[in-house]
Amino acid sequence: MDKSPVTETPYELLINAERDIASLRILLSKRCYPEDFMFVPICFHATMAVEKLLKSYIISNGKTIEKTHDLVYIYKAAIKINNSLDKIENDCTLLNKFVPKIKYCEEIPISKQNMNDIIKSLDHICDFPPIKAMRDSFSQKYKFQIIGDVTDTSS
Repeated sequence: MDKSPVTETPYELLINAERDIASLRILLSKRCYPEDFMFVPICFHATMAVEKLLKSYIISNGKTIEKTHDLVYIYKAAIKINNSLDKIENDCTLLNKFVPKIKYCEEIPISKQNMNDIIKSLDHICDFPPIKAMRDSFSQKYKFQIIGDVTDTSS
């Protein structure tokens, strides 16, 4: 594993997480392929968004994090900053279970229920107060609109 630290700024990570969330919402709203064909790319964007959100949170709090896609490892680094993040542990564990399968193979097919659970975890993490506060702060500072819940298609 590459032990070098993440070099992106918290803003770069956050804005790219927002792009992943926007992409995910577009994929959910456009039913131009067989529904099950879209489960993997939707879940890919969800896991990438969470990875970037947590890394942004860590770095914006003056800490470093090494380059990794392991959401449990990243979560454990984040909880050292704010132990209230313990309430997203199950979400990170669930998402982490799918990371290698989404990126590299089809070992475990992703079902519609898996996809719905992953989206629910993404929404929970995005709305969790410390993460939401960071998103709101960057939104105000850099003048962009954060993406609402993935399951809320009104924004």
